Amino acid sequence: MLGMGIIKVEVNLPELTEAITALEKERRRLFQLLHTELKTATANAIEQVLNSEITVFLGKNSEKDNKRNGYRIRNYAVKGIGGITFRMPTDRKRRFESALIPKNEQIDPRLKEDMAVFHLAGISTRDLKMMSKRILGVEISNQTVSNSLTTIEDRAVEWLTRPISGRYWALYVDGTNFYIQRRGSTEREPSLVVLGIDENNRKSILAIEPGTKDNVDAWAAVFSELIRRGLKTEDVRIGIMDGLPGLESLFKTTFPKAVTARCWIHALKNALAKAPARLRGTFKAMLTRVMYASSEDTAREAFKALKEAMGADAERAVYCIEKDLESLVVHYRFDKRFWIALKTTNPIERVNREFKKRSRAMGSMGEGLLESLLAFTALRLEMGWKQVPVDAKQLARLNNVGEKTNAIENTMAELLH
Repeated sequence: MLGMGIIKVEVNLPELTEAITALEKERRRLFQLLHTELKTATANAIEQVLNSEITVFLGKNSEKDNKRNGYRIRNYAVKGIGGITFRMPTDRKRRFESALIPKNEQIDPRLKEDMAVFHLAGISTRDLKMMSKRILGVEISNQTVSNSLTTIEDRAVEWLTRPISGRYWALYVDGTNFYIQRRGSTEREPSLVVLGIDENNRKSILAIEPGTKDNVDAWAAVFSELIRRGLKTEDVRIGIMDGLPGLESLFKTTFPKAVTARCWIHALKNALAKAPARLRGTFKAMLTRVMYASSEDTAREAFKALKEAMGADAERAVYCIEKDLESLVVHYRFDKRFWIALKTTNPIERVNREFKKRSRAMGSMGEGLLESLLAFTALRLEMGWKQVPVDAKQLARLNNVGEKTNAIENTMAELLH
């Protein structure tokens, strides 16, 4: 006897007694028999519920002139069971529609959620359709795959705008462009991204908002929204960003206890672009000594040596660093464990790379799907970030696969619950 809530289903396996010897040699056949019996039991249970459902429906005063009128065959996929076939009761007036299994639904709602997550993880619509018969037991359409994404869109948007409960002492601030496919063409979606480091020294994506990074007013709106959601301005001690004019001033005004740091990767790239080709190798080597100096004083001395060595031959490249030197060495005023983490806005570039990986298989997408994919991408990264703080020793452990959890499973749980 299998107990199923208010329904009890009796499973009989008469063939098993006669075939036990053969089954010991053919394990696959045993599991096939068990699977078949479970599918039959599930179909019977569903039919019982549907018959009860139509009985309640026909008992309404509005259905006094209506009666049962046989059955029609339905195919359906149930999570953990696969494809089943059952009889859907019908009424003479054709007014009965089951709330348990809606008219045009092919698969269990839980499978829709799973398919949405698989799709967002990078499995294409075509591949999901091809795998459906094998995995689910029924062949699903491309439209069903696409429609499955609507099951998590609302929750994805809610997650992106969730209340901020943690205390964040560092913020990464940068703009990025997400490139997506729409109706056969590639379009650029400029976005403003803010990541934070919380009191447990773990990174978290706090905002992904539409807007161009060169617009200070757009950044002001993002900061205002973060504060509205619960970000405490007095907790923020440093902001890591690129060189947008006006952004540093805005950040210090918004977060009065914070200093601003420039991204070394942006600074290095900009300076090298201005260095003469014949000096570029030497310039880069000497600038790297500044970037990875053992202290703030050592960094300043290394920059002084760079400036003297370049002389008048690379004034523009040297000035590119000199004008931002204070912001480029400010990370030395924090605990040494965080120097690597505070040097660049690379975590935001990681979001972009992960998004590209996930979006490559998606095909065309609308605004809702874009938000879902961005939320899923952010969650996937956060599952890893939650495991390891941002200090240098712990970051090295990220390469240890044995310490990573199942990111997809954790992401699905986070998004769906």
